[in-house]
Amino acid sequence: MAAYGPLVLRVVRAVLGPHDAEDAWSETFLAALGAYPELPADANVEAWLVTVAHRKAVDVTRGNARRPAPVGAVPDRPAAAGRPDDWDPDLWQALAALPERQRHAVAYHYLAGLPYREVAALTGGSTDAARRAAADGMKTLRRTYPHPPSTEEP
Repeated sequence: MAAYGPLVLRVVRAVLGPHDAEDAWSETFLAALGAYPELPADANVEAWLVTVAHRKAVDVTRGNARRPAPVGAVPDRPAAAGRPDDWDPDLWQALAALPERQRHAVAYHYLAGLPYREVAALTGGSTDAARRAAADGMKTLRRTYPHPPSTEEP
């Protein structure tokens, strides 16, 4: 958990958003704890954990679809504590606006560092489609995500 916890949290936050991410993160490590002893010695633990996180994110998404929608939701606000786990609501809004396949490709490739071959296996497409989805998602994020004002003087 110490080695891969932040990576898994970044991925599930990008896929699910800040509200459901911690539950998916916990479920990922609970499932991984039970399955880890059966993992081959030469397995890519990072890719395996991202796969488990992907499946838990799908479970959360399916579960949310069965629940009634809450009314009067409180808007996301950035935490003022300055901790690395603080979440940027503008980034989540930009990620949430991406089509699902692009959001997943960005999360798995750019946040988790998985190669496109493994992204394709997770998302159910070809390597070229995963590469294209990630590139299109990043292009959109660069255009839509607000950048902090420059502190450099002219």
